[in-house]
Amino acid sequence: VIIAIPIILLTAISAYLFIFFGLVVWRRESHSLGNILTLIIGFLLIIVPVGFHLLNHWWPHSKTITFLQNVSTFFVRYLLFWVLTFLMSFVITKLFRPKYDQEYVIVLGSGLIDGTKVSPLLGSRIQLAIDFQKAELKKTGKEVTLVMSGGQGGDEKLPEGIAMKKYAVEHGAPADQILVDDKSKNTFENMLFSKELLDVRGFNLKKGIFTTSDYHVFRAAGYARLVGLNINGIGSKTSSYFLPNALIREYIAILLNHKRFHFLMALLIVLLSALIFV
Repeated sequence: VIIAIPIILLTAISAYLFIFFGLVVWRRESHSLGNILTLIIGFLLIIVPVGFHLLNHWWPHSKTITFLQNVSTFFVRYLLFWVLTFLMSFVITKLFRPKYDQEYVIVLGSGLIDGTKVSPLLGSRIQLAIDFQKAELKKTGKEVTLVMSGGQGGDEKLPEGIAMKKYAVEHGAPADQILVDDKSKNTFENMLFSKELLDVRGFNLKKGIFTTSDYHVFRAAGYARLVGLNINGIGSKTSSYFLPNALIREYIAILLNHKRFHFLMALLIVLLSALIFV
């Protein structure tokens, strides 16, 4: 009952929550497709049931409409299952607290403002790594190396890793304790190229963590393991108004990472709906 009641309530008002947060993001952020996902989903959650209601009213007892409605209901429940799984993973990563016995911290890059400046989002990732570095030095006397990981995008005037190192030094990190990966273009390459830098220099690859935004920790940990880094991450806090939109984008990215599996499950849902219909 404790679990079911919140789920039922959230499902009932989810469309309005999506629209609310979507409008907030629309007012405060750029109007890109990624930033209006919550708005689109909110309207779809209202339009689709209303659409089926109207179709059933205009063509009562239509077997085709009934079949499509059954398929739609199965898909929603399937996606809801994975949404809840993803949110639980997000909560677990928020609770993780690393021990102060690390040798390195990988900082995952993101876009630069005007092609040269570290954004507030990226700055929060760097600051989190600096804070951990200082805390471990204070508690254990051990020095932690920071790895600034980020290549140069098409609209950037310098590699993110270079800009990140400059920002870190300006905010109190020792320059001689910073390595730079200036080639990576995505999270997979962030982990792969950072691992190569650390491996060549003889670091214990098991003694490390990474920092990113809190909504990105779960997916980033998957890429870390994919390249052979068995490490966990800590996340910088995301603005509350932007978090739902960011989580949805992460959720979609994770689904696409396993698109073959979900495609097969979609086929299975259609087949099961057809069998029930028959």
